[in-house]
Amino acid sequence: MSHENEINEARALCFDVPTDCLWVVSLIETKMKKNFETSEMCALLNKLALAIKQENLSVLRDENKKEIILKTIFKLVNISTDDELTVHLLLVLFQMQVTGKYLASACKLIFKISRLDKNDCLFLKTNVLTLFVDILGLATPHEDSESLIYGYGALKFLTMNPDLMERAMNNGCLSLMLLHLKMINLERTERQILPETINHVLYQLTGTLRNIVNDRKFYDQLLFSGGLKTMYRSLELFSGDIDVVTNIARTFSILSTDGKCCEALVECWSNVSVLMSIIDKYPGQEEIVVRITYALGNILTNHENARHQLYETHCSMSTFLNLLQLYLEKDLMNISRDIKFNIVEDVLVKVIRVVVNMSIQPEIGAKLVMAANDSHPVHKVKECEQFLDSLLTILRRKSIDENEELVLAALAALNNLSYYADMSNSNRGPFNARQLDITQALSLLLTTRNHTCKVEVARVFGNLTRSSTVRNYLLETSGLLAITNCLDCSGDKELLTVCSGVLVNMTSDENHREAFKNYDGVSKMVNILRSSGERDWPLFALVCQTLWNVCSGGDSFPGDPMTVLDTLVRLTDEEQLFGELLSSDEEKAAEYKQWEDFASVATNLLEWLDELLEGRFDNI
Repeated sequence: MSHENEINEARALCFDVPTDCLWVVSLIETKMKKNFETSEMCALLNKLALAIKQENLSVLRDENKKEIILKTIFKLVNISTDDELTVHLLLVLFQMQVTGKYLASACKLIFKISRLDKNDCLFLKTNVLTLFVDILGLATPHEDSESLIYGYGALKFLTMNPDLMERAMNNGCLSLMLLHLKMINLERTERQILPETINHVLYQLTGTLRNIVNDRKFYDQLLFSGGLKTMYRSLELFSGDIDVVTNIARTFSILSTDGKCCEALVECWSNVSVLMSIIDKYPGQEEIVVRITYALGNILTNHENARHQLYETHCSMSTFLNLLQLYLEKDLMNISRDIKFNIVEDVLVKVIRVVVNMSIQPEIGAKLVMAANDSHPVHKVKECEQFLDSLLTILRRKSIDENEELVLAALAALNNLSYYADMSNSNRGPFNARQLDITQALSLLLTTRNHTCKVEVARVFGNLTRSSTVRNYLLETSGLLAITNCLDCSGDKELLTVCSGVLVNMTSDENHREAFKNYDGVSKMVNILRSSGERDWPLFALVCQTLWNVCSGGDSFPGDPMTVLDTLVRLTDEEQLFGELLSSDEEKAAEYKQWEDFASVATNLLEWLDELLEGRFDNI
């Protein structure tokens, strides 16, 4: 009999020989009574799965046969903890298309082994994941919530592996998830109160979606299937579930880095107040606030309609300003000092960025700094004042060396606001009323060694120095000297350009020109014209405008005028520089346009120098 059993086992393990399910089950039962080898049992289970596939209809319809198989399988589950064996047990269960309590048990098993990275290879070697996705398609959130909780929990772990994620996606995993998501949304619209288990399903499902959006190659499928709209609806319907909201916020923050997804988000948020209501509901939840504000910042970068829609949403600015105040207080109280990654500071950066990107739109930027009038109520002016207070607090209390991103965000905001402010009249809006406070805070950063910071400070001063009050303050506090000294950075075209813009404004005042000369500003400007290896026409135009401001109306040039004259003659020689300009050469045409702007300024200076030299020689 022993010899006969060995022969039967050998035949059973030969996949080319058709076998009956119950015959293989009897061999498994025999093996379980001995100290079996895992590899041998796995081979038998593979044989059983194949037999079930071949007898599919007869197994599914024969309840007695199903019961016998399931009894044996779960007996084996109880006596073995080997993960490889568990995977082969799952192959049998999924091939049988188990339902109800058996499906729930199977999902618990796959959840258990999916948590360990070392088991990924087991899913890659078998088709258990394919069968698993198929069988989840037979479940519904209402009737099989326990199965789906563990099922999507398992998929959440498995989709952390790119290869397993692709396999699941190729077998319709995304379509299935979105179908279940729509079913849950529909059930919520029909019943306000749902079983708690459905919320648990939704949590695991949205966590899996969060993993999937890490791979951009699935974005087209997500967009084509209307997945963003479905998720946005879930956010609206389940706004009271903080775990679900956190998952969807994380998903949106990743999707917002893609242009097409941004457009889809704008289209599906027919009412942006859903996102604003989430922020209002969870202002102290950094994980939620930082991701929604990050997504909003990305969307506002390129979408004009989104800027208008967000700004015009009731109390949107008030919400962002309250967030700034809340997180500034947290940050300054060092609540988050023990957190390795300072998420509190990150929230501040993201909130400021939202306001900055809104103010890119000229109409919005102008409204933010507008004085009160019939169409612009006082509370709007108060909002700007509150925003400025927060920005000034950051500049005064935070270090560019330790808090670079936050300080740069504050400077970007001031740059946008100062661009739209009417600096000619201190009574024209809240920005103008605080111009000296802003100038004082910025002046402390003029001598920083941080290049990006210095450039951003100079950008703001390029706007602020349209005000005579600011210009006088910079002269009296050595600000003009600090800006002039920046001209020594001959290799830094960006810094040279922004500082030259400031100096154009500064030298528009006659009483500032002498100080500029004393700081050796003229010779520094001449060196820029002479030593520049590349033809930077916008920079050259600013240099010439500054020199024109300093010298026009006078009767002398502080330095060698012949050197400047020769340089300008060379730089304004159109034929030598461009020859025959071909209209098809767009790049050359663009440069020529910049050169024309430069030449219009340089010609005035050139003619003045020519007259100066002729007068000098006549005197000789």
